[in-house]
Amino acid sequence: MKLGKSVNNLDNKRVLFMDSSFLPSLTLPLLAILIGAVLLGTHLVAWLLPEFCITAARAFPRSRVWGTLLLAASALGTFTIVATTDLGEFSSMRNLILVGIIAGAFLFWKFVPDFLSSRSLGFLFLLAANPVLKVTFLHSGVLHFALALLAYCWALIGLFLVGMPYLHRDLIYWICEQRMRWNLACWAGILYGLLLLVEGLREQVM
Repeated sequence: MKLGKSVNNLDNKRVLFMDSSFLPSLTLPLLAILIGAVLLGTHLVAWLLPEFCITAARAFPRSRVWGTLLLAASALGTFTIVATTDLGEFSSMRNLILVGIIAGAFLFWKFVPDFLSSRSLGFLFLLAANPVLKVTFLHSGVLHFALALLAYCWALIGLFLVGMPYLHRDLIYWICEQRMRWNLACWAGILYGLLLLVEGLREQVM
């Protein structure tokens, strides 16, 4: 019994150490600046290079290359979370869960090739929503609302991408059919990214 308790204590200490050293603490303004810059940059490129980006967008849902990269990123993120989080009574099964993540990702890549990119993007959205909501917790103001709304949208979109990825393909084709729809989608991302970037810089300076 004493040996088991000491092993659990050591495991918990290791987890706490990895939590504090592996994941840097992000402030709300810094997170807004990072996400805003990504949104602004990607949507600005899509607006400036429409022909190239429309062709790439139409090919994205069934792209094996993008699917492999995004699935690897989501598997790595899940692996890191399990490796650095206190699992409580499941801590003794940590190594088994980590092996299961690797095996599950490989089997998913091998036997579920249809819409692999869309599904993997959904995994990433679901993973990204949680840390954003954690940073916005107990905050108020424009940045809190904008980031929390974005995180909930990511979570909702992620569920649809994983469960019904064909809707992602249909939405992309619908947006790409008319240049006006494409430009509206680009400008929505540009303005939202600009909002996050400006508000984040303003609060960071203040």
